[in-house]
Amino acid sequence: MARQPGDLNHDNAFWRFSLAVYGQAEVAKECLALQDALGLDVNILLFCAWLGTQSVALKREDIDEALRAVDDWQDKVVRPLRAVRQRTKALSGDEEFGAGIKDAEIKAEQIEQAMLFALSQQLQGRKSVEGDAVAMNVSRYIEMKYSASSQASAAHLIKAARRFASR
Repeated sequence: MARQPGDLNHDNAFWRFSLAVYGQAEVAKECLALQDALGLDVNILLFCAWLGTQSVALKREDIDEALRAVDDWQDKVVRPLRAVRQRTKALSGDEEFGAGIKDAEIKAEQIEQAMLFALSQQLQGRKSVEGDAVAMNVSRYIEMKYSASSQASAAHLIKAARRFASR
């Protein structure tokens, strides 16, 4: 049975990683470009990078499981909030109203990350012995959405995640 949003740990290591890494130069821009171009879920991208910093190498099945775990929440809450925020920004000059919607969208993203953090507890027992798990996980997710021959990458995210891990 899936855990309900109210039963989740909203202030967790994954959320703190995401705030630190997403705020670094070029990471947000790169992640949003991948979201717009390929339909990637930015939270799944960050999840792949974060687990990589924990030396957890994800298989395609693990990423599919993560996508399934948050699909309903993404479809029914996060994407509609994003669409409303974007439409409101274009149609209304009311910054206070737009800020309220943006706050709700960020809270919805935090809940999604809490769902993923709960899932991570099952995955953290498997450690990658060799190789760059950050790059491998992020690249695997991108390749799942777009062909392996694609020029799409998340070099800024990978670099920022590695810096975070080495602190």
